Amino acid sequence: MIQYVLKKNINEKVPNAYGKFFAYPVITQTYDIDQLVDHMASHNTPFSRGAIKGMITDMVACIRELVLQGIAVKIADLAILYTWQHHSSNQPYKGICSSCPLLLSSQPLKKVSNIQGL
Repeated sequence: MIQYVLKKNINEKVPNAYGKFFAYPVITQTYDIDQLVDHMASHNTPFSRGAIKGMITDMVACIRELVLQGIAVKIADLAILYTWQHHSSNQPYKGICSSCPLLLSSQPLKKVSNIQGL
């Protein structure tokens, strides 16, 4: 089950959203590749932890390569990964950093309307 928090938009520069409430997911923990491998291996898979880790590691490398070439990668039922674009320029960010070049985008958050008692 997804936990979420409702936040009121207070940015006056976005008049269509200003004063409205939006749902944002609550992140309770983050798994690294090794934790993901352990989780996947616990599902009675015939693949070894090493095989799972090798496949995930290769997938990450290939996705990074494609995304840095300007190619969005869609993983069905999960997300679309793509490069981040600076607001101050029309050029995509070409560097590699741990937190900014790849954005994870899935379905856009839907506006929560008709909230009672807030």
